[in-house]
Amino acid sequence: AARRNRAISDCYEPGSTLKALLVAAALDSEQVRLQDRIFCEYGGYRVGRHTIHDVHPYGDLSVSQILIKSSNIGAVKIGQRLGKERYYQYLQGFGFGQLTGIDLPGEFAGILPALQNWSRIKLVTASFGQGVAVTPLQLASAYAVLANDGMLMRPYLVSEVLNVKGDVVYANSPTLLRQVIRPETAQQMLALLEHVVEPGGTGWRAQIEGFRVAGKTGTS
Repeated sequence: AARRNRAISDCYEPGSTLKALLVAAALDSEQVRLQDRIFCEYGGYRVGRHTIHDVHPYGDLSVSQILIKSSNIGAVKIGQRLGKERYYQYLQGFGFGQLTGIDLPGEFAGILPALQNWSRIKLVTASFGQGVAVTPLQLASAYAVLANDGMLMRPYLVSEVLNVKGDVVYANSPTLLRQVIRPETAQQMLALLEHVVEPGGTGWRAQIEGFRVAGKTGTS
């Protein structure tokens, strides 16, 4: 237990932090625009035998407001527009359900159930970050895509290892794994996630004087 590296070996449901990646996927695939307005059912939305709730009741919200106020119902309706096949492809693109390849032992791939096992309610819950599980490093790497013009990079810790003679015996360098979203989508998301940590957003306590901060709250 003392040697366990929880950043790469433990996984959890990401909750509302996954909404940012849902919106990024929907914007990138042109299923929504930031100014689109979605009716959030005043806090209760029935899907089959299940009812989805928001902490606060909302009527019409723009896509931007859905993320800023972290509406579950708004996220579900965005997920329904996106569709399970397209959403699943983007989740894979962001690196979920796969090893990041970091140079540490004991990494776990997280849990992304196979697409054929996604029911209607599975798409609903995955839209607000339940029913999938990620490691802290996977989530950090996925958010780095938004900060890096849409590119997923392989994370690493050690730049190089030298032998006693000073020769390089092992080296790492920045490695692009794939382009997940378009650069313009990433820029849109950065601007939007800055609003999340401004007054009126759910993450206003994360502001740091003198820095531009972008982020998303989540409960898991």
